[in-house]
Amino acid sequence: MTAAATRAERGPLAVSASGVRVTDADGRTYLDGLSGGSAAATLGHGRVDVADAVHAQMTTLHWVSLRTFINEPSIELGRRIAGLTDADLQTSFFVSSGSEAVESATQLAKSYHRAKGNPERTKFLYRKTGYHGTTLVGASASDNQEFRTWFAPLAPGFVELDACYPYRRPDGMTEEEYGDACADAIEATILAEGPETIAGILAEAIPAALVLVPPANYLRRLREICDRYDILWIDDEVFIGVGRTGRWFGFEHFGVTPDIVTSSKGITGGYVPLGAAIATGRVMEIIYGDGASTQAKVSGHTYAAHPTACAAGLAVLDAIEKENLLESTAQVGEWMIEAFRSRYEGHPNVGEVRGKGFLIGIELVQDAATKAPFAKDLGVGRRIMNRAMEQDFMLRATGDVITLFPALVTTQQDGEDMVEATCRAIDEVLGEL
Repeated sequence: MTAAATRAERGPLAVSASGVRVTDADGRTYLDGLSGGSAAATLGHGRVDVADAVHAQMTTLHWVSLRTFINEPSIELGRRIAGLTDADLQTSFFVSSGSEAVESATQLAKSYHRAKGNPERTKFLYRKTGYHGTTLVGASASDNQEFRTWFAPLAPGFVELDACYPYRRPDGMTEEEYGDACADAIEATILAEGPETIAGILAEAIPAALVLVPPANYLRRLREICDRYDILWIDDEVFIGVGRTGRWFGFEHFGVTPDIVTSSKGITGGYVPLGAAIATGRVMEIIYGDGASTQAKVSGHTYAAHPTACAAGLAVLDAIEKENLLESTAQVGEWMIEAFRSRYEGHPNVGEVRGKGFLIGIELVQDAATKAPFAKDLGVGRRIMNRAMEQDFMLRATGDVITLFPALVTTQQDGEDMVEATCRAIDEVLGEL
């Protein structure tokens, strides 16, 4: 494949970026509503403070193997993460990506049950519409049918659950009733599979692909069910963690604590690859309580606890705290969500606007009254995404759900510009149908 063909098929060639704007090789500048495209650029682009921290670490101790040495940046980042919330998330296993973090989380869950004398607990439940990465385990726990078909056979022992999709709940059912019904379905699946065979449930606090904010009672019920059957809840926050929802982690909105949380993307702002599987003290006490070697209880990686990546993570946490970015994300994000709701109230093709902080979704439908979706062959969402790009604005479409996940440094003016750019693309494409 030639470079020209690659560029034509994959999009513009980015050459520079600053704040919430990206410039391509032709000199066009795009307003970035996607934190670089995949929610990783937490602090936007061109942060000198993060670059300086990375440079200082690289010229002091760029990397040593965790098999031989421990290093100060990883120790300090683990300590900082443990103190971000009131949850008992005490131990971080640092890897190089979100997919690796999910793999490590499943290994921790299996180690937990093996340490308790239950090695037969090897299954994991996952939900439709969920996404947990592109490794074999991540793909086996993700609802990407094209990917699942192409790379079949996938890993055994992964059992699919229905999504908790409040907008699509049965007519006449309240959100609380729907939350209970979804939780009941999880418990029914556990009983059908046999609780004694299940290690964990992979479930994002807020599934990011479609921005599915669950009913308030749903995750509380999930927590209760996991406790009842000694099943570990792995909350995959690779996408939404580290401030995106206006809190450090999405689970904080619901008054519950997972057993293991995964993080990546925003943890270093995209400056250096890093992922983490973060476990509670209770889980780690079981795994390592026998005093045995840590070897083989979670697989090692060449770049595990990479000091340069952890230095970037520390700089990102410093910036979020010093610049009060959790507060501004909550405020500007809520303003954007309400602006979309006001703009599209009563619109026949806008089914729902939903979100938390800078995680925003707009579901488009053929008929808002009946919630009937557009025919897939119309490609409404993709046409809107392409139209926005033509107009120098980056947004995403998953099916016909338009999503925005801007950087935490997005200002009120940036937010207003993003709302106008989104509405312009939506209105033009809907007007052409």
